[in-house]
Amino acid sequence: MSARLKQWLKDASAEFASIACPEHSDPASIASHLNIPPSALARVVPLRDNNGRIAAIIPADHMLDFNAIKQHCLRDLDVMSASDADKYFSGCVPSCRPAFAMAYGWPCIADVQLLDNDDIYIEAGNGREILRFSKAEFGRLLGDALQSTISVSPQTLTGVATPSQDNEVISHFLPMRFKNRVQETFDLPPMPEIAQEIMMLRADPNASARDLATVVSKDPSLAAQIMSWANSPYYGYAGRIPSLEMAIMRVLGFEMVLNLSLGIAVGRSLNVPREGPLGLKAFWTQAVLCAVLAERLCQRMPSKIRPQRGMVYLSGLLHNFGHLLLGHVFPPQFYLVNRYVEANPSIAVDVIEKYVLGVSHEEIGAWLMQAWQMPEELVTAVRWHHQEEFTSPFAIYSNIVLIANRLLKRIGVGDEGNGALPAAVLASLKIEAADAEAELQMLQENQHDLTMISQKLVA
Repeated sequence: MSARLKQWLKDASAEFASIACPEHSDPASIASHLNIPPSALARVVPLRDNNGRIAAIIPADHMLDFNAIKQHCLRDLDVMSASDADKYFSGCVPSCRPAFAMAYGWPCIADVQLLDNDDIYIEAGNGREILRFSKAEFGRLLGDALQSTISVSPQTLTGVATPSQDNEVISHFLPMRFKNRVQETFDLPPMPEIAQEIMMLRADPNASARDLATVVSKDPSLAAQIMSWANSPYYGYAGRIPSLEMAIMRVLGFEMVLNLSLGIAVGRSLNVPREGPLGLKAFWTQAVLCAVLAERLCQRMPSKIRPQRGMVYLSGLLHNFGHLLLGHVFPPQFYLVNRYVEANPSIAVDVIEKYVLGVSHEEIGAWLMQAWQMPEELVTAVRWHHQEEFTSPFAIYSNIVLIANRLLKRIGVGDEGNGALPAAVLASLKIEAADAEAELQMLQENQHDLTMISQKLVA
């Protein structure tokens, strides 16, 4: 354990047991390894405002409730960045912060729900050790820290949506009149003109690479983005690419450029902050990696049931479009959701949205896709990409995106709640888990190049 924590525990004559755990494990993995409920593992959320810093100590699987924090601390606190917080936990592995933050000079507020467990576990700060305390000992060591209910249990948060519940959700959200605002044209830009032209080409079976190049060239910025993609090391084209038409014909392909252009044109139409876990940088990083991985997973499927590759790619690009819509139409609520996501990285984003807003990014994204008369395959992927239980004629698209995002979660990318691959979903896609994991490995080998591509879309 870290030297400072060790000395603090010694000075307090603390009684505890030390348990080895897999190095740098996430809370869910630690709980599984120790065969304990995640609620028995304490985690610390570093917070601050203009008056200083404070650490919130809560169960690992709970969501920090900012309203409760404000009520009990009488302060409007924000999450401290990981890099800043780590500076105060000397001798600890980055982001591996012991729950007894008072050992590092932090004033603390602890969630009393931790004391519902007979034993409480904390990280030791070295990334490979867990400390176990009895309930009585843990309570004693909290000392004069504030104690209250400051988090929300997963039982309160979770619930699987069904199509029939969508209107019910909207009715619970009447004070915001969310769906009405989504559908009011003065609040939203219309579908970009160039996106409409691309949609017309998509419906034209006789459209050629020259036709597509002509449409894309009307938007110099979009054309430059497509040329940048074609010249990326990821696509490995060794020769010179003199024109957009050549990029379409020789490197990227008609369907790839069609769907990529549509995704970029639509994505750029909304005004959203660059930073934050749901900002433009994070959106395009996940969008590009998900699109590429989903397309590769599609190729693993038997040809008889394989969906359209281009539509799979577009589904990967735009499945999280609801995040952008939320940021464009409701900036204050977008800020609030970002705040909760930063404080609760192990909680699925759609679960947080349901709790904070009463509606998820899948729902509001699907409303806009429908209003813009986008293909039903895309609407399905946008609406159901977090739901492994969902089945429909187009569920294959949402299920591929779900598997791609579960894999991305394993490398720290995206908004999925966990990295488990549902056996039933894999079976429906006729993809073996080992093959899916092999595709993730191949993606990782090209992750740098793909991330560079994605960040050009933020400019």
